[in-house]
Amino acid sequence: MTSVSGAMGERHVERRGGYEYPFNLQRFRQWALAFVVCNFNVDIGPEIELVYPETHFSTSDLLAISFNSFPERQDSDTTADLGFHYTINNHSPDVQLQSPHPPYGSPSFLFASCVFRQEADRLSKRNYDQKTLIIVSHHEFPSFFLRIVRDITARDVISNPDALMAACGQIAQWQPPSMGKQTLPFLGSLLELHIAPHQSLPLQGLQILPAISEKLTTSPIYAYQPVASWEKIIRYLPSLWDLYKAFEKMLLSESVIVLAKNPQVCSEIISALVDLIRPIPYAGECRPYAIMQSEFFASNLEHGPNRSFVVGITNPFLLKRLMAQLDGAKPPYILYLREGRTPTPLKVDKDDHQKRSNDELPGSPVPLQHFKSYIKPDYSFLSSLELMMTNNDPSLSPTIRRHFTYIAAQFLAPFNRYFATLMSSVVTSPGGNLNYHNFSEADFMKNLAHHGSSVPFKGNSALARHRSRDTLYLAFCRSASFYSWLEMKLSLEKEASAGLLGS
Repeated sequence: MTSVSGAMGERHVERRGGYEYPFNLQRFRQWALAFVVCNFNVDIGPEIELVYPETHFSTSDLLAISFNSFPERQDSDTTADLGFHYTINNHSPDVQLQSPHPPYGSPSFLFASCVFRQEADRLSKRNYDQKTLIIVSHHEFPSFFLRIVRDITARDVISNPDALMAACGQIAQWQPPSMGKQTLPFLGSLLELHIAPHQSLPLQGLQILPAISEKLTTSPIYAYQPVASWEKIIRYLPSLWDLYKAFEKMLLSESVIVLAKNPQVCSEIISALVDLIRPIPYAGECRPYAIMQSEFFASNLEHGPNRSFVVGITNPFLLKRLMAQLDGAKPPYILYLREGRTPTPLKVDKDDHQKRSNDELPGSPVPLQHFKSYIKPDYSFLSSLELMMTNNDPSLSPTIRRHFTYIAAQFLAPFNRYFATLMSSVVTSPGGNLNYHNFSEADFMKNLAHHGSSVPFKGNSALARHRSRDTLYLAFCRSASFYSWLEMKLSLEKEASAGLLGS
């Protein structure tokens, strides 16, 4: 690296692979790997127009980025930008990941946040151009990175190398990502980013405290908060009852498919569903948006799913192929999202469901799904949501998030009570760390039967409600969800005992 002096003062020029960058490339890559601009060429399909800074992505990763960065459904009337995010497997061994301290990022996945734009162009064969700006990172901060690409594209065209150079230069001046609060200058604004000790801590971004600095020009962003509020997305749900259905499916880390008209809606819904069960981490594979050509579907269609998943799609024929492949296996829960033009009904209308499924897959209407559920919906809560939607009440999103976080906390309370009894027996490892390896499902169920649970369960009698309770708790104990939650619990306790979580 050399220093160059000029009218703007001394600046650093980083030389990598024959390229010179007016910023510290290593520090930039502590946050992100590169910006990518994709163009849809009507003759050959999606193509990479620009990668900045130069990054040694593999050919398969470049193809995955280019294909996943465009909507699969064609809508010539689209005028507003679409902002969405997706995840692909990392097949680029030559890309060096920089993470000096927690959060370290993922070596296995690449996380992309992008803005897609369609503009009229009479010289084009289709009378419009389609381009997408993507930021690719090994950190899963979708809300934050969507803000970055939206700020860039709000000020300029999608593909402007000078704008990307300026953005990279500012990012390279930031301190590395770290837990807690960071104030980050970006394109004339000060962004306040909060990074929690774990992705699944609940209610992130819900209580926005006043900024200490008067110079802060935007609302604080929480790295793991949902990318959209429920006020914006609830109108796409088939019914308000689906909140409870989706909660139970996500709670047990069962497979969920979200079918939407565009990638922004499906990725926003999936982000909200993952948040719905916190502090319980979803233990399956999470793909906010995936297309027919994605490696995720290629593997599942050829070999069948080796683990549960929550995935967002926009191609109904992909759903048909996937359901055919899963024939005989436990069916996934499918959310057929509505157009969102009318308020969400309390329950699904059978005729409306059949019409929408037939519209999606002509000649192949999908029957109403009948899943056994165990938690009793709160009718007063659902009625209050109806009223909030009618009045455009901004408290709708906090109300939903607090309600289901409270149910999750009630559900976990018997486990915490049971583990407290184990800890009273001084169950520790030789190093002094808490040890939960002697968890006994039978002993826990006895403890549950004796002390009960505050979760309201379905049933017309006490015996029926107890059966619903025991069935759901047993399913949770035998699911990947239990172990993902226990792993998080152990990790946070270990970090807390080591003084790593701060005050």
